[in-house]
Amino acid sequence: MDIKAIFFDLDDTLHDHHAPFARAISPLLPGPKNQLDTVDIYKSFRFYSDVLWKEYDCGKIPLDQLRVERIVRTLKECSIEVTEEKAIQFQESYEQELQLLTLFPEVPLLLKELKELGVEIGLITNGPTEHQWMKIRQLGLGVHFSENHIFISDRVGRAKPNPYIFEVAAREINLPSENLLYVGDSWENDVVGPIKAGWNAVWFNHRGKQPLTDHKPIAKINTLSDLLSLVK
Repeated sequence: MDIKAIFFDLDDTLHDHHAPFARAISPLLPGPKNQLDTVDIYKSFRFYSDVLWKEYDCGKIPLDQLRVERIVRTLKECSIEVTEEKAIQFQESYEQELQLLTLFPEVPLLLKELKELGVEIGLITNGPTEHQWMKIRQLGLGVHFSENHIFISDRVGRAKPNPYIFEVAAREINLPSENLLYVGDSWENDVVGPIKAGWNAVWFNHRGKQPLTDHKPIAKINTLSDLLSLVK
């Protein structure tokens, strides 16, 4: 295996996406804050985000409806009913909390060492263009990734797990798919998607999720620093 470029997912792969969610969701949870596991609630939130993103990507629902519906469906699983007004308030609080994003501690050194090894790096992320760029700037990732190696679904016109967004990235970096590796936390978006595009995939399973299909990533890791041994 000759990996010449590694592309990363952004949300909950390079930064802790659970922490701002947990702070924003807390006022909507009944009783003591430790009564419900916010990690499990967050997993459901990500699941419904991905499900509804497909509808948004096809033009079936507007972005505002996606943002309301995903938290309504998430909390309904916990037997918590929320009004549309409360869902909008959550979204506003969530966006404020996203201003406080921080990278996972190992990320800056990992990206530096990969580049020192001669590995090109990039980002492929689903989301609204300006919203994702806000997070990229907030996290200081412009220091590590060149702009022409950052691919955001709304700008590309297709979202993960559609192979098209991976094919666009492969053409831009001008490398065959067998030399490309994708790393992310979502099974469908970050494992199934790149494998369908002919890429190698590594599943960053730091939340203890279960695989959803028979696709085979080349590795499953719990910490991003484990990537170095794969590349070396």
